[in-house]
Amino acid sequence: MKVLINALTILMAAVLGLTVGLAWRAKSGSHSRSADTRARASAPSGVLATNPAPQVGKFRLTRAHDDSPLATKLEQDLSMSSGVTRWLYWLEAIEKAALTDFPRLALLARGNSTATRLLAARWVELGPRHLFDTIVNAGSVLGRGFPVNELASVLFSEWPKQDPEGVVAALRGTNSFGLRSNWRMDIASALIESDPECGLRFMSEGHLHNYGPRMNAVAKWATRDPLHAADVALANPAGYASQFVMETIGKEWAKTDPARALEFASAHPGPLSSMLAGATLKSWAARSLNDASDWLAAADSATRNRLSPAFVEAWAKHDAPAALAWCDANLSGNSQVQAIGGVLNGAAASDIVGAAGLVSDMKPSAARSEAASAVAQKWFPNPYDGKAVPPEAIEWLATLDAESVKQALEQIHFRWSETEPKSMAAFLASSSGAEVRDHVFSNLAKNLARQDPAEALEWASRLSEERGLAAGGTAFVEWRHSQPEAAMSWLRDLPAADARRDSFLRQAVQLLAYEPQAADQLGAFSASERATALEVITKMSLSVERRARLLEVLKGR
Repeated sequence: MKVLINALTILMAAVLGLTVGLAWRAKSGSHSRSADTRARASAPSGVLATNPAPQVGKFRLTRAHDDSPLATKLEQDLSMSSGVTRWLYWLEAIEKAALTDFPRLALLARGNSTATRLLAARWVELGPRHLFDTIVNAGSVLGRGFPVNELASVLFSEWPKQDPEGVVAALRGTNSFGLRSNWRMDIASALIESDPECGLRFMSEGHLHNYGPRMNAVAKWATRDPLHAADVALANPAGYASQFVMETIGKEWAKTDPARALEFASAHPGPLSSMLAGATLKSWAARSLNDASDWLAAADSATRNRLSPAFVEAWAKHDAPAALAWCDANLSGNSQVQAIGGVLNGAAASDIVGAAGLVSDMKPSAARSEAASAVAQKWFPNPYDGKAVPPEAIEWLATLDAESVKQALEQIHFRWSETEPKSMAAFLASSSGAEVRDHVFSNLAKNLARQDPAEALEWASRLSEERGLAAGGTAFVEWRHSQPEAAMSWLRDLPAADARRDSFLRQAVQLLAYEPQAADQLGAFSASERATALEVITKMSLSVERRARLLEVLKGR
């Protein structure tokens, strides 16, 4: 009945047509039965038994062994109807269907998304495990054309809501974790929403460590019994999701008993407990800084050192200078460095320019480098943000000591080189860059070459010889990958004594050896280029077949 109500809602716009269809169906049914009776009365003996079954598309309407007379009847009815009448036949069949009818009905519904979803909803209502088994075995039993994805979408969104334990039991009894990854994520999302405890067990057992579902239900679960929720989360680690779960539990527990939450975290050392403690302390400090401060001051030194970054980050959003002074007075060593990073992270969230000023006022140190990294990550935009790099951010970075610049670039060079490679190239060219790691230059060269290969190569030529060959080679390889003829022509025009000629060629061959078109492109090399390529490929780790093929080309066999 539920399926019928849903279907009638969908068809509400066709109420008049539905009424007409009902009347027509009754009338045509009467005529069909009369005609069939007359035909049987007048037909010679044996004719009905020997006449071939009528065809509809590529399906026969009668079968030697009919595994679903209901589906066969529906197929025949659909072949002789249209419009609203077809939906009437579908609704009638779905309501009358037994579990054994559904596979045939699903085949009949393929290509019709509405009918498939109605069918799937009714199938889930009557026998979700039967639908699950059918989907799992569809490839070997029902063959191509069976609407597996459409049925799975309904099953894995609805079944976990109705019977989460039944879903997990079914998965344990099959090769469940061999299911398609998107199905597993659908199941995980639905389980977390309906039963977070069951969902965490599923994600932990299935090693779903790189997926983070919504946390709405987790927040409600944690509110009811945060201690139990934390115990379950620790017992069922699930990677990325567990981090979100612990943060959510911490925020909720902080509303009722933050001290108990922190005591629990201290008694269960580990990364997840640290996430719980950090989230709890941040939330507590945001609501009652003095109470959180008193608790932290009374804690043992190990706990204080471990939780200070989260505490001062929350404090810094309101009074960054005071939080920074507290770090100087109460912490030392690596704990102080991490805490100061937390201070600047919190300060930058509310006042990025003010946070940058705090870093500028600090003396060169490990703490300043950590603080610079925190501010830079807030100030330099991600490529997908569609924002330009603020000129004042670049100016600020240029005033810092070399070690602070180095650490900041470690965190932001990917986003800066993708957002504005030219401004980053100008920055590195204007500073010594001695402390900056080589991979920062190489990554920039690659992104710069995607926009303007000539400019990338010219920029690399102005670097130190060793760094220029590495970065320039990366730019050349990127250019040769997209425009092999133009890049190779440029390389061949270099003077014979130019160190870039041999270095860039070697870097290009190392990448080219793995490409599908390697044999054709190596075959077009000059004799001297082949000799260099032969030397490079001989030393590379390649499959026996590929190495033999490339060496055969290079040796001209």
